[in-house]
Amino acid sequence: MKRLNTYLIILLAIVVVIIFAVNLGDNGLGTQAKHFDNGEISFDYPGTLTEINGTGSNITSFSDDSGLNITVVKERVPKGYNLANQVQSNGIGTVDENFQLVSTKNVTINGTTGYESDYNLQDGNVSKQRKEVWFQKNNALYGIIYTSLGSVDTDSSALDVSAAEDELNTIINSIKINDNVTNKNKVIGWAELIMPTIGGDWELTSNSVNDPAVYFVPTSYYPGTNGQTALMGHHTTHSAPFSGITQLKVGDPLIIKDYLTQKKYTYEVTSNGDDIRWGVKGTSIDYQSTSTPELWLITCWPTGYSRAAYIVHSKLVSVEPL
Repeated sequence: MKRLNTYLIILLAIVVVIIFAVNLGDNGLGTQAKHFDNGEISFDYPGTLTEINGTGSNITSFSDDSGLNITVVKERVPKGYNLANQVQSNGIGTVDENFQLVSTKNVTINGTTGYESDYNLQDGNVSKQRKEVWFQKNNALYGIIYTSLGSVDTDSSALDVSAAEDELNTIINSIKINDNVTNKNKVIGWAELIMPTIGGDWELTSNSVNDPAVYFVPTSYYPGTNGQTALMGHHTTHSAPFSGITQLKVGDPLIIKDYLTQKKYTYEVTSNGDDIRWGVKGTSIDYQSTSTPELWLITCWPTGYSRAAYIVHSKLVSVEPL
């Protein structure tokens, strides 16, 4: 009898060890966890997810059969930018009823303070939810973005972001950044300006107005924030990104694809040619906060001279996730 009890105790111990090992390996998600490591960033992720190779600023992406999508992104930080600018851009969801900010809170990731934001999205008849987690380390921004597949039925549980909490937390709780990796190279393009009606598509730079790009004035407001965002470009020299700026008409769209926030901001021209400031340079203007985001395109004037600042004004009309 004593020997039987001993066998039962040993058997029970083995069962407990097996259960513990299974739960440890699958992080409580019912499937074996997998590991991602590209030498710079590493994390665990649920085995239910299928990895999709990343492109551009996307490090990697994952999806599963239910339509969940998780994307891990990285962007080098331009001069003067920090995580606070990211948080300010979150409120932009209030401008577009199809992209609404629900909540924002602070989180700790890899020993670094970051933030987590939830959004409601409307894509035609399909409602979706989106969760973003961002943190800054080694002069780079890292983001983990989850989007649900959505449903035409707004009461569907498929819209509940919390349904993916386990998947998201598996990545967040295990993520590690290699501190030996540096991101000190000069950042040229962290966003794109697209001017569809005049055929312009230019990178945004924070370095110099003489770069072969459009210059973001650092004393102005970042795209998507409640203030005056100022972009400068030459009219005739240095690749002349704003050579056709006078052809813009009221109502024309101006698009900024912002890789720092992973959002697409669409502005609409409200005036062109009404604001010419003689003896003024775009970098000397005192840019102000506003109740809704504005975008100013500024070039030198008259053509071939720099006696004045020629300004095209526009307002934000829509926001979409990239």
